[in-house]
Amino acid sequence: MYQRVWIFAVFAAIVAGCATKPAELPVRTQYTKDIDFSVLKTFRPAVAVAPEASLYPKYQAMAREVVQEELVARSYTRLEDGTPDFRVRTHLRFRNYESRKLWTDKTTGSPTAAKDDIREATLVVEMLSSVDESVIWSGTVSGFNLDPVKSRSSIKAAAWRLFVEFPPLW
Repeated sequence: MYQRVWIFAVFAAIVAGCATKPAELPVRTQYTKDIDFSVLKTFRPAVAVAPEASLYPKYQAMAREVVQEELVARSYTRLEDGTPDFRVRTHLRFRNYESRKLWTDKTTGSPTAAKDDIREATLVVEMLSSVDESVIWSGTVSGFNLDPVKSRSSIKAAAWRLFVEFPPLW
């Protein structure tokens, strides 16, 4: 029994060590200097206008949900009615590339290769003024792999990393 627990623990540690840690993800932010971010308390989602926002609608909706959950977890309130302090526009950008996995065929001993489609994502979040829809804060976190099985957790880790930078300290 203890041997199985030990094997599972070692396997979990190896898998966790191979994943990109959220703290290592590169983040870029820009913000309007004359906005007092400490008074912003309520938000409402805005419609994404970027052309890539229509790609992979399942992942786009998941990213919007995760960003809203992250804002609520950070004590912001989502408004259904009324005028919010700011609006949130969220979308994902994708970069697909192919890599080759090389291995030796066990029956023939000859080298073989297979294509591996790797999807790298960038999460883009913009905070808009509720008055004139101008961007008051924007942030991107890039370089995370969007695993089809654990896509929500990948997006959640990226959103967590991005919101470490929000609100700006200066």
